[in-house]
Amino acid sequence: TPSIHIFMISSFSFERTAVFCSVTTILLSRITPDLSLGIMVKLGIQGIAYSLKAFPISWVHRSSYFSIPSVAITLNVVLSPALLDGLLSILELTERRYLELEDRINREVEIPDEAYAVYMTVVKKEDYDPINGTLFPVCPEFTDGEIGGNGGGGMSRIVYFSGPLHERQSFEAAENIYGYNKDGECSLLKVRKAACCRRAIEDLYQVFVCNRIRWTTVNTGYLDRFYEVYAVGEEDIREWKIDFGCWADRIKEDMVPLWNIEKFVFQCRKFMIPCIDEKHYEHELDLKEYGTDSAYMVGRNDDILHVRHEKNKIIMTSFKESFQDWEGYRFSCKIDVKSHGYNNEILSNARKNSFFQNYLERQGTFLDSRMELFRLVESFEDDSGVVLERCDVTEQKPPMYLEGDMNPFHGETAFPMDTRKLLVLRFRKKGDGKEFCEDMVRFFVSQIQLSICEYKCIGILE
Repeated sequence: TPSIHIFMISSFSFERTAVFCSVTTILLSRITPDLSLGIMVKLGIQGIAYSLKAFPISWVHRSSYFSIPSVAITLNVVLSPALLDGLLSILELTERRYLELEDRINREVEIPDEAYAVYMTVVKKEDYDPINGTLFPVCPEFTDGEIGGNGGGGMSRIVYFSGPLHERQSFEAAENIYGYNKDGECSLLKVRKAACCRRAIEDLYQVFVCNRIRWTTVNTGYLDRFYEVYAVGEEDIREWKIDFGCWADRIKEDMVPLWNIEKFVFQCRKFMIPCIDEKHYEHELDLKEYGTDSAYMVGRNDDILHVRHEKNKIIMTSFKESFQDWEGYRFSCKIDVKSHGYNNEILSNARKNSFFQNYLERQGTFLDSRMELFRLVESFEDDSGVVLERCDVTEQKPPMYLEGDMNPFHGETAFPMDTRKLLVLRFRKKGDGKEFCEDMVRFFVSQIQLSICEYKCIGILE
């Protein structure tokens, strides 16, 4: 009976299995009595699951035997020693690579979303404390002096408006604000939202995307109160005298918005480490130099292919062997407001550490019930001064409502907002004296809108 000796690896392990491709090769010899010829024939690739722990590499020396009685020609098939050594080398390399990958996965840590909470406040420019290591200017222009422009080369003035939302909307559309230059000449001035503040939030969103970290709406209650006052044309109005009319008591100048995010630059200091694929390089950012009590991200960079976090360091995969001036972001988890003049309220998007909420977000599920809506609003730490009372679905817009406009950089959605039904979220004030109730409603509506696709969310403060 002809016999075939086939080199095989087949076993299963409940601990762990890995699928490999094993090329079964046979050596045909002694085809004729006078000629000994070895022909290597590739029969195919078969995926085989086996365990590296349960069966050591030396086990592959074994063979399985079976017979084919229908074959007319006798074939004595043997496994070449050279082929066996080659396959053993491949298996040893595969095992080493697998263990390296397993070790890398074990070293990787998951940073909780709460670590990337954004805290924000405003202070007077004269009270800004550069020694405070927890709160930093949102835009360096506020402390350096060079702020924006009106597109025509002229320089604008940044002002802070401390009134409620309806007054801010009227101020933005005002047509009775005048400026006087050094010669006393009068010009009509325009008002618009401060572009530098909006740009800072958009850049931060891109950093979250590049680091593959879930985005949580940033409460822009303070940033939305900063406006640019500019003249049409190429005039510099920074030294002009401005008549704000009926808005004069609401206007504050030389105010600086602060948040808990510090931007820094780091260099390539250590020799690069080749990746497992031997095509890319891994660069390490040692977080011990910046403080391990904060959370970190790597700035947006086209040279970085992948980012992963390990204990006290960040590993960046790149095509480049070396680099310079890569940007990083540090999120301070502890806020120090003991500096002189740091008296204003802190707005944040920080959440309570809830196992249930974290589980739902990791599953990527959308909000399907009213209870989940209430739970989402209650998951934030801030004493917002508002509470969600009820929610209704309707097709008609109410006469007065607040929109979730704190994520304008998301752009157009797959389903236009104008064709959706309305999900009306009705909030109630808690107590009196809260200045940011309307902004908190806008914040909650913006965050809920991220998780709801079939409705357009609007809010009503009752």
